[in-house]
This record gives sequence, structure tokens and C-alpha cells, in this order.
Amino acid sequence: MKIQIIIATIALSVAAVNFSGCKKEEPAPAAVEAPKPSDTMATEPAKVVEPARPAVAKEVVDDAANQANAEKAQSQSMIDKAKSYFADQKYQDALTTISQLSASKLTPDQQKLVDALKAQIQNAMVKASASDAASALGGALGGKK
Repeated sequence: MKIQIIIATIALSVAAVNFSGCKKEEPAPAAVEAPKPSDTMATEPAKVVEPARPAVAKEVVDDAANQANAEKAQSQSMIDKAKSYFADQKYQDALTTISQLSASKLTPDQQKLVDALKAQIQNAMVKASASDAASALGGALGGKK
């Protein structure tokens, strides 16, 4: 029973100390504010990117336009070459040149020109082969002397 009294006394003493005026009030820790990015930091990249964006876009557009003009000029050069072969009656060379154009991007006007030239070359080849056959036949039959 002595032990129970001792335990009860200790428990009461601890409770009395806890509830007594030994309360030391500590000030609450000051809220530490995290450094906020300044407004200028947020707009600095935009100041760099915004002027560069139109310049880059213009450069890309200019490159694409230059490439398209180069392709158009190259296609036109091949069309002119095919016309030259046609004028020299080198029909097979002209047809080969025209067939190389099929892999190129042609403008609608160039495509019409190529189609018309191809038809002219094929007609000329048919006429040439018919006249060659007629002359060969005439020579074999002992044509006019």
C-alpha cells in the first residue's frame, strides 16, 4: 500500500507541475517566406524569346521559299532541256528527261506543260517510227529510183 501512495503522490506531483504556472510562452517562429521569383525574372525569358520568334519564323519561311524557288528553277531547267531534245528530234532523251520530272514537285502550270510536251514527244515518236518503217519497206521493195 505504501507503493500505491508513493505512485499516487508522484502522479499528483507531475500533474501539479504540468498545470502550474511554469508555462513559458515561447514566441511562435516567424514565418519564413520563400523567395518569390521577381516579376522581372518571369518576363526576362519572354523578352528574349518574343523578338527571336518572328525572326526564326521569318528565317524558316525564307528557307522554305528559297527551297521552293530552287526546285521550281530546277524543274524548269529540266523542262527546257526536254524541249531542246524534242527540237533536235532526240525523242528518247526528251522522254527520259520528262520521266525524271515525275519525282519533282511541279507547279500546276509546269505540270500542264510537261503533260503537253510528253504527248507531243509520244506523237512524234509514233510518226518517226511509222516513217522509218515506211522507208525501210520502200527500200526493201525497191522504191523509186
